[in-house]
Formats: sequence, C-alpha cells, structure tokens
Amino acid sequence: MRVHHIGYVVKSIERYKKNLILQETIKSIYDPIQKAKLELIKSDNIYIELIEPQEESAFTYAFMKKGGGYHHLCYEVESKQEALRVVQERKMIKVLDFVYAPLLEAEVIFAYNRNREVVEFVICQKR
Repeated sequence: MRVHHIGYVVKSIERYKKNLILQETIKSIYDPIQKAKLELIKSDNIYIELIEPQEESAFTYAFMKKGGGYHHLCYEVESKQEALRVVQERKMIKVLDFVYAPLLEAEVIFAYNRNREVVEFVICQKR
C-alpha cells in the first residue's frame, strides 16, 4: 500500500492551479456521480486531485462552502480485499462502497478513519 494522491476541494480549479508550483495536468473531466469537475495533477512522486463541485447536491459542495481545502488522502491497494481488510482492521466507517472513478480509471472505496478524515482506496492500476 502506498499513497496515491491527496484530494483538495476548491472553488475554482483554474484559480487554485495558478498558485501551484507543479501544474502538470494528467487528466481533467466532469464526473456526473460527484457532480464536480475533477483534475489530476502530477507531482514528482504523488498526484494531487482537485475537486470543483458544480451544484449544491454534489458530495463536496458543503465542504467547499465552508472554505474547502484538504479533503482526503488516497491509498493505492492491490485488491478490494486489501481495502476492506484495512477498513475493518482500522475500525473505519465505510461511507461509499466500491464505485468506478473515471478520473482514476479504477474502482475506489471511501471510508472515515477514527480522526474523522476521509480516506480513499484505489484498486491498483497497471503501470
């Protein structure tokens, strides 16, 4: 297991990117499930996911209205079983079961850890 990306909820991806040192966009999409614009940016050894909610019913809209910023840490795991094992062992609360994430082109699962932080697990991608 390794860190895959850090997710930030922002009011404007374009405005936010202007202040980043590294700005190499890997992929930019609109995700109808999240009702948000998403952008994956590459850093040296980690990705940054920018999330720009597009409507009030978006999962991250209320978070953005409170100021946004750091939202979640995503770990890359080998399998669904590994993700579920970590969630169970760490006594996390699963908040969104496995779903296909078009930005990452992989399945993901979301949970809250005991620090009340969002944790995402992405099933290992072919390199």
